[in-house]
Amino acid sequence: MRRPLLGPELDPSRAADRAADPRGWRLDDAARAALAAVIDGRRDVRRFRPDPVDDALLERVLEAAHRAPSVGLSQPWRFVVVRSTETRARVRALAERERARQAPRFGARARAFLDQKVEGVLEAPVGVCVCCVAPPEGTEVLGRSTIPATDVYSTACAIQNLWLTARAEGLGVGWVSFYRPDELRAVLGIPDAVEPVAWLCVGWPDERPRRPGLERAGWAQRRPLADVIHHERWPGAAPGTGAPVPDAAARIAARDRADLLVKPAGSLGALEDVVERWSAATGAPPPAPLRAVHLVLAADHGHAARGTSLFDGAVSGQVAATAARGETAIGVLARARAETLVVADVGLRGPTPPGCADRRCAAGTADFVAGPAMTAAQRDAALAAGAELAREVLDESGAHCLVLGEIGIGNTATAAALLCALTGARPDDIVGRGTGLDAQGVERKTRTVAAALARVASGGAERAALGPADAAEALRELGGLELAALVGAIHAAHDARTPVILDGLAVGVAALVAVRLRPTCREWLVAGHRSAEPAHALVLDELGLEALLDLRLRLGEASGAALALPLIEQAGRLHREMATFAEAGVDGP
Repeated sequence: MRRPLLGPELDPSRAADRAADPRGWRLDDAARAALAAVIDGRRDVRRFRPDPVDDALLERVLEAAHRAPSVGLSQPWRFVVVRSTETRARVRALAERERARQAPRFGARARAFLDQKVEGVLEAPVGVCVCCVAPPEGTEVLGRSTIPATDVYSTACAIQNLWLTARAEGLGVGWVSFYRPDELRAVLGIPDAVEPVAWLCVGWPDERPRRPGLERAGWAQRRPLADVIHHERWPGAAPGTGAPVPDAAARIAARDRADLLVKPAGSLGALEDVVERWSAATGAPPPAPLRAVHLVLAADHGHAARGTSLFDGAVSGQVAATAARGETAIGVLARARAETLVVADVGLRGPTPPGCADRRCAAGTADFVAGPAMTAAQRDAALAAGAELAREVLDESGAHCLVLGEIGIGNTATAAALLCALTGARPDDIVGRGTGLDAQGVERKTRTVAAALARVASGGAERAALGPADAAEALRELGGLELAALVGAIHAAHDARTPVILDGLAVGVAALVAVRLRPTCREWLVAGHRSAEPAHALVLDELGLEALLDLRLRLGEASGAALALPLIEQAGRLHREMATFAEAGVDGP
């Protein structure tokens, strides 16, 4: 049996070992010194002896290359080993011809360029063409969908492993890039879909350069390390917000304890994720009992006059009054948990309903088809109102988390338009039934959303067209007052290091705006449920959140978020009260 290179593998059952000695996995002093020597001594070799490289040695070198890391364990590399003198001569001819083609590009340095010899292609007894094979069309590789070039990056890791191992064995390696891929494909019979990333000359070196060849020749000099390290952000980029960041130590402590509990590692699924996320946000797992405070923000929408909802706009105020009396779903759920519910008017058209807090910033939004939904001043006032309300309810209640909801006839159309602007999605794929529209109503709603997006996309003489990353401007053009207030509330909860439980589509889109404006606040968000609105799944994907519940709800007003609270509470209770393997006298895995 081959001896492990790095000692015993660290599995979750050894969490106690990791906590006691987090550096216990490092190599010993001699091994680290040897590794540093190999890295420091790696050189691009151009001159080789003709002595053969035996098969066992070459296999060790290729085995090291094959052990390279790869995104999604895709292992995209392939190695074409060439010993044939005839084939190597053909490859050298390609390299010489391409070298001659490229020389004029270097102007006065053309002669120095031609001094970079490629005789090693023929002198080295072995040539290795390292290729990259992309996955078949339609195959999903973990971690590759956002950056397809990770195939090539992974192959570069294999090349580095090969090179360093060859150096440790005393072999020399030279990387030749003077060839055209299609010409090399023809010589080696490589399919068109396969990318020949590198031709490596492998053999016993006839030189032992102390410095890289290009550095010796004065072609280039190695930059100081300080020139290539940028701390936190790229030079010249806007500074960070200074907002709270997750507590990594608390997250790791929660994960370590979860690994010690009497259960298979990861067997509590999403509940373990909630505990880790909550710990990173607050410094500790969810408490039991868990106390929440419920904040529901209400406003009207100008486009409702176009028939974007089954209900008349006046219903917003009526529902808000009913919720404030505790007679809607969120009132029942909050009362059952003996928790505070605050309903606030941030933009209703009529008088502020009885029982609702009056934080009105405008009498509803304007029709977003005809022009911007809000002025910049109205948007900023709504952001400030939401933040102030969140601070007040959290301070007064002493709650462990903030549950957010909304009331506003037509706000699913507003949320759909805002989501399309932020993501580039098509209204046909986003607009749903909302409060229960029939097919004709959905079509009318979709046309309205599309018209608003077309207006924004067309820009105007006084401004450029809206870009998808401009979240604040998208909020002004297409958002609702209650959505803007929700953004402010999320930011205030983040400042207070208080988790926010998200409800359905409208709250989710507001959270997406909040995250675009302040990315770190995402770590304080918990998706209570996934609603029946088709666009909500896209919102959760954009936020990178997994919903705790999927009950086909489309009620709004924070009801779905409130239903998730017992799950969060029980996740914390399980984490604290389950026995560990050691405590229970049970043998670990």
